[in-house]
Amino acid sequence: MGRKEVGAQRRCKILQAARTVFARLGYTGTSVENIAAQAGIAKGTLYLYFPSKEQIYLAAIMEDARELDGEWRAAIALATTWREKLRAYVEVRLNYLDAHLDFLRIFLMEFRGMYLEAKPLQSELQRFIRQDEAQMAQLLAAAVARGEIRDVDPELAAITVTDLMHGLMERRLRGWSRPAGPADTEFALDALYRMLSRPTSAARS
Repeated sequence: MGRKEVGAQRRCKILQAARTVFARLGYTGTSVENIAAQAGIAKGTLYLYFPSKEQIYLAAIMEDARELDGEWRAAIALATTWREKLRAYVEVRLNYLDAHLDFLRIFLMEFRGMYLEAKPLQSELQRFIRQDEAQMAQLLAAAVARGEIRDVDPELAAITVTDLMHGLMERRLRGWSRPAGPADTEFALDALYRMLSRPTSAARS
């Protein structure tokens, strides 16, 4: 095995160890030493790949974000209507949440603290967040152009959709009010469908 392959495997091992430790101790409670110990390497070796705990955390987030984006693109390619595409957007994210519950809990809860403290976002992560909203805006703009949904501001509608999605994910993680499940997803989708659907002739009269 070449040096490049060994390096890639070690980087992957560090990120997987980081996910395990962050899930157990939280972002604040985790140290580089904890991650190195979980990965079974020396702290100095870890620093050859990542200069700080924050960089490890952001790298793990971006790896998950790219995987999630790929799953959504695959689902979108199979969808034929705007309703199916919107459903794919919601369901792919919630299914990913179920499969990565501990780490996404840290992302939604603790990473929010970085926003509140006005720390600058990693440029790549910032681009990904904007790209996510832009993809939804393009989807909605195309549906408006085809007359499939009512005439809405695609950017504002996309922000509304993503905000609702984030709220649904966070409530699902926190377990607020009642256990979240399929009924919550269907209710959220029904609200979005009603918000975006063209009014019927009876409703317009």
